[in-house]
Amino acid sequence: MHKGVLATVGVALLLVTAGCVGSVAPTADASAQTQQPDRGGKTIGVSATGQAAATPDQAVVRVAVVASDDDANVVRERLAENVTRMREALKRAGVADDQIRTVAYNIEQEYREEGGERRPAGFRGVHAFEITLSNTSRAGAIIDAAVSNGADRVDSVELTLSEERRREVRAEALRDAMDSARANADVIAESANLTVTGVHSASTGDVSYSPVRAESLSANAAGQSGTQIESGPVTVVAQVQVTYNATGA
Repeated sequence: MHKGVLATVGVALLLVTAGCVGSVAPTADASAQTQQPDRGGKTIGVSATGQAAATPDQAVVRVAVVASDDDANVVRERLAENVTRMREALKRAGVADDQIRTVAYNIEQEYREEGGERRPAGFRGVHAFEITLSNTSRAGAIIDAAVSNGADRVDSVELTLSEERRREVRAEALRDAMDSARANADVIAESANLTVTGVHSASTGDVSYSPVRAESLSANAAGQSGTQIESGPVTVVAQVQVTYNATGA
């Protein structure tokens, strides 16, 4: 039976620096210090946050084939048949084998409560897949191809950044944070009759990746329109701690 999916998903992904809290907009907390650096003089310590945004260049779609029956062998056969049909449809849609990977497979005995007792109620099998696409605009069409050809469930959709692009955007966010740190250090130095002469030390925490997901989209015959996935920018937030050397009063 043909299955269609109508799902509009607003996706905005967020990369969050570990330990960073508060607004995404660049902010800074700074304090002048009187400790002595290696070559004498004063230091100014600054914590600052920077950000960078980019258009997603990768989509990750997770779908699952589900089957139920009183016989576990029948469940296994139905899973295999529908998985084969789905993969053939995805191949026709331009998805290569190395873009599809199994993330879960199980066949389990189900039970029901009857007369205060737990009785067997057949078997249920699930074969779940992750499909990675470099063309994010194809996500909706790939969902439709999967659901129309054996997939019973769409578990999630992520619009994200590839590893290479993620590194580039992280570097942009760190540069923005360093610019913010220097600007705030200059303000502090001016108010304290000091002059910033250079960086004494600098550090940053690891950047963690936490995309917002569209979870558990229904895969039923509720509509005939193609699935639409609405994109949004991916934002990287980076925090730095910088100590500057300073001279003056």
